[in-house]
Amino acid sequence: MQKRKNKGRSGQEASQRQLRVSELIKRNISKILIDSDFYDEHKNNYSASVSEVRCTTDLKIATVYVLPLDQIGSQELIVFLNKNKNAIRHALGKELSLKYLPDLRFKEDLLIKQIEKTNQIFKTIKEG
Repeated sequence: MQKRKNKGRSGQEASQRQLRVSELIKRNISKILIDSDFYDEHKNNYSASVSEVRCTTDLKIATVYVLPLDQIGSQELIVFLNKNKNAIRHALGKELSLKYLPDLRFKEDLLIKQIEKTNQIFKTIKEG
């Protein structure tokens, strides 16, 4: 029986260590965003869902894909998270015991938009 290949967004195969570290980071960042008090200058708290985390092969950079939960824009959320990434990384360092904590890069998860776009295409094909 062949081993199933885990491919990342870049098409490269991810190692088990990458997958394990990515899952740990995903769980802990989600917990940090729920439990913590990260506010912007207008005292707004942002709620986000961490849908996926991808680590580079050397585990130096972690790309965190997020979706906004409130009625805020996704770009506004990305700017807020990037502004507070050092505080999030510091809180993450307290939770994880890794030799090197990866640098965090926050990006909008476009998967939901792509699924909606694909569904619209299927609807138009079905109707037409």
